[in-house]
Amino acid sequence: MSGAADSGAGGMFALVDGLADQLTGSHDLRGLAGLAPLRSPPSQVLLCGMGGSAIAGDLIQPLLASMTCRLLVHRDYDLPPGIDRDTLVVASSYSGNTEETLSAVAAARRRGCRLIGLTSGGELGDLGRRQDFPVVELPGGLPPCASLGHGLGGLLWALHRLGLTPSPRQDIAAAAAVLREGQDLCGAHLSAPENVCAQLAQACLQRFPVVYTTSPETHAVGLRWKAQLNENAKSPAYCVPFPELNHNDLVGWRLDVQRRHDYVLLILRSQDEHARTARRVAITRDLLRDEFHLIAEVPSRGDRPLARLFSLIQFGDYLTCHLAAASGVDPLPVARIEILKKRLQEEGDPC
Repeated sequence: MSGAADSGAGGMFALVDGLADQLTGSHDLRGLAGLAPLRSPPSQVLLCGMGGSAIAGDLIQPLLASMTCRLLVHRDYDLPPGIDRDTLVVASSYSGNTEETLSAVAAARRRGCRLIGLTSGGELGDLGRRQDFPVVELPGGLPPCASLGHGLGGLLWALHRLGLTPSPRQDIAAAAAVLREGQDLCGAHLSAPENVCAQLAQACLQRFPVVYTTSPETHAVGLRWKAQLNENAKSPAYCVPFPELNHNDLVGWRLDVQRRHDYVLLILRSQDEHARTARRVAITRDLLRDEFHLIAEVPSRGDRPLARLFSLIQFGDYLTCHLAAASGVDPLPVARIEILKKRLQEEGDPC
């Protein structure tokens, strides 16, 4: 796309292009071969992480119907109540230095929880070696938000090798095939007239994106879209799910006529929607048709849940890259996050 390389979006486009390869290569991540089925299954699995390191836990929820224990996601310091030695704690931090996640690791050790790490190194990797808990090593050198294929694939394979889920091999192969098709449909090489994703980015330019999600397969994807809009496009955004939004968000859209041009509504659709939710979407669109510059639906593609998830994830990633290129911003720096970390470190907080 014109302007992508100059703005720095070209680098992020290339990373999104590599999502299929990340996913298919995840079965060879260092540390997976050392995992073996647990002698006694945990009562629950708790994934502790922040940002892009936590989202994999949310995304795989629809895939875990056959899992004998539940998987929860914790985004905070320490551990929530009810977590004990019967819990398997997965500490996920791409950098290995996320202080909230390291705090959760320390709490897990105090409570006697079984523990594994998912990281590219840092303090979490060092803790695994010193305290003798297994660590699945992710390839380093990437922005955390661009390492999802490694992290989600590594999590799926880790759960399988621990004896908690079936092999994800066929699901991953189907998802990779959909991702490669999506690269041809949405990538930087395809100009806007033929590229629906690039066209939608133009509609979002200088506007506030609102993301509505319609089903279990789309709810976590919506969180991913919000985060990628924030980081890649440097845009504010928010995300709310059906049917909950019909009980509150729906009545909040009463904008002055001059402001309605400032918002776009993006609705993520998938095949696992409840029939009544599909009807709610149609009625909601009718009720809000005059409140937004544009209301657009983005459908998932694929025959398997993981493929559908990644089709929407990829579309959102490309959308934010096209939006960054059109806005002239660089997706890669996250300056305010770095400033925040630096100030916390200067105040003596753990890093």
